[in-house]
Amino acid sequence: MIGRGEVSVPHISGSRWLPVMLLALLVVSGETGRGQDPPTAAAVKVLLDGVREDLDADRPQAARDRFVTAVDALSALVGGEPPVAAARGLLDRARGLRDDLELQGVDVDSIELPSLPRAAAKPKGDSTAKSARGPAGTVRKRGVGRPANPGAKDAAAPGVSFVEEVAPILLRHCGGCHVAGRRGEFQFTSFDTLMKTGMVQKGAGADSRLVEVIRTGDMPRGGGKVSPEECALLVTWIDEGAMFDGADPLVALQNPGAPGGAATTPVPTGAVKLEPGDVSFAFDVAPVLVKQCSGCHDAMQPDGNLSMVTLESLLRGGATGAPIVAGEGGASLLVRKLKGRDIEGQPMPLGKPPLSAEVVATIEKWIDQGMKLDLLTAQTPLTTVAAAGRARSLSHADLLAARFEAADGIWRRAIADEEPTRITRGDLRLVGNLPEASLESLADLAEKAMEDVAETLGTGGRPLAKGGIVLMVFDKPYDYSDFWINVLGDERPKGLFGKAGVNGDVVYGALIAPVVDSTAARADATAAIAAELAAAAFLARGTPDWFAVSAGRAVAMKVEPKSALVKAWRVQANERLQQMRRPAAVVDGTAGPADDALVGGAFLSAASGGGSRLKGVLGKLEAEVPFGEAFETVFQGTPTVVFEGWLARESKKRGGSPGR
Repeated sequence: MIGRGEVSVPHISGSRWLPVMLLALLVVSGETGRGQDPPTAAAVKVLLDGVREDLDADRPQAARDRFVTAVDALSALVGGEPPVAAARGLLDRARGLRDDLELQGVDVDSIELPSLPRAAAKPKGDSTAKSARGPAGTVRKRGVGRPANPGAKDAAAPGVSFVEEVAPILLRHCGGCHVAGRRGEFQFTSFDTLMKTGMVQKGAGADSRLVEVIRTGDMPRGGGKVSPEECALLVTWIDEGAMFDGADPLVALQNPGAPGGAATTPVPTGAVKLEPGDVSFAFDVAPVLVKQCSGCHDAMQPDGNLSMVTLESLLRGGATGAPIVAGEGGASLLVRKLKGRDIEGQPMPLGKPPLSAEVVATIEKWIDQGMKLDLLTAQTPLTTVAAAGRARSLSHADLLAARFEAADGIWRRAIADEEPTRITRGDLRLVGNLPEASLESLADLAEKAMEDVAETLGTGGRPLAKGGIVLMVFDKPYDYSDFWINVLGDERPKGLFGKAGVNGDVVYGALIAPVVDSTAARADATAAIAAELAAAAFLARGTPDWFAVSAGRAVAMKVEPKSALVKAWRVQANERLQQMRRPAAVVDGTAGPADDALVGGAFLSAASGGGSRLKGVLGKLEAEVPFGEAFETVFQGTPTVVFEGWLARESKKRGGSPGR
């Protein structure tokens, strides 16, 4: 932010120069609010218009300077009594401009937008809604409903909790029709699918469709109206960014249970090593389900409410109950449907030739043997599980060729109108929209980084990842954001500039092109690239995302320990650890990739014994030991136990409690 008493003069054109400069001087010098009228909505609009002009003219620093002035003016506007009616619209516009600045690579972390007073979020005509109030007899303090305690310390939680506060409202009022069912051809079966419906517009609670249908009385139908307090809570949650904070309660309502009240089919807790004669789910079963069932049983609006996107969703079942009876292939509805025997309705797959008796017998045998999962997790998309099974059967050279070819398809999905440059260095292929000379320079760094990562993990001349790794490099931050939206189906998390992953046959790292114009910059770039390559190496061996991302950061910290980027990671990890409501979310996979990288990276860097434990885990994974067993053997405890031990040591160092 601009310091008080300092005046930044952004580019301002035409006849608007004088009033805008006068406003800027008043805001920056702090004169507004000292007995003088706050700036007008029209003046704030002029400032925001100027930010857009600067962005469109490719003047990002001028845009930032003007945006700082606009935010100060907007803060004065919002702080008026009562707030100016136009404040909400201007605030929404400022949020959008802040996102656009970040997409242009401008540092906006220190620029905090004001918040409207809670009273401004009340539904029209309601004089009793108070978003700070929970159920009778309780006071809600920023996300936590608890008995009122006048003597308690006023330590507010970081925000409204989706798990504890929002999900119960959705389940109570929407669950029967739109979570467990698909009334009106509309359903959201999890937090992720809710966000993909477009019903929630982050940062704009009052304008979100979810709130609109509640306030107009359109939903819920059949009684049980949403109370003003509940509606205000939803608005606050959305205004705060619609954050997700733990295990998804919506998922629990999706399995209506088998007819007659039969128990839900148990979901495998992790991959196991197969014995001779066992059917491989990854190689023998998952590819059949992907080929024959996709299209009808996808995530959104699946036929019969049966999603077959993951093994977990398959076992959860649909409108006719669980399709698999544990240990009883012949009695399972899935097998009976494939055979076309003892069923109601049509045999499966619908509209396709029947499966061969051999294929159906293999699926039946897999169920009889206990539905063993041999690669990845029950929550991993079946397309990825099937690709992992195929990868295990191919040679390194054959998989390398298939992976490098498939990478072009991912790039086209990310940026359809831009042909990339491709550079291959042994087991590494770089794909990017940089000039070829710039990509060549990065290829030199990446090749060396790959050698350093391999040495740290002790691969001993073996490939860092069977079939190689694809490194996708994006020239601009908005290109990388397009990759998140078009390929990963989500918005890029704030502050995240790289992410490794697996997509079908492709094991990749993806990042915004780092600067390499100095020795210090090259060290930072090497650290950033090493993190992606190491994470990709662990993902290729079937580890959970949180571990791969965390291990990637830990390896990079060892490869370039003195780089400015690594030092910044350590500082940011400490700051984030103090802010997190539940730090252990990192090791149960619900924290998100940004926290996995920061906090998880610091955790594994400290707990890995200088990298020797990561090397040990990788060795066991290569021997096909399941991840959970490999981690517990090498680290002498489960991820949760080891993490809590590290957390306690960190707390002792600081004389307090990290996290909240």
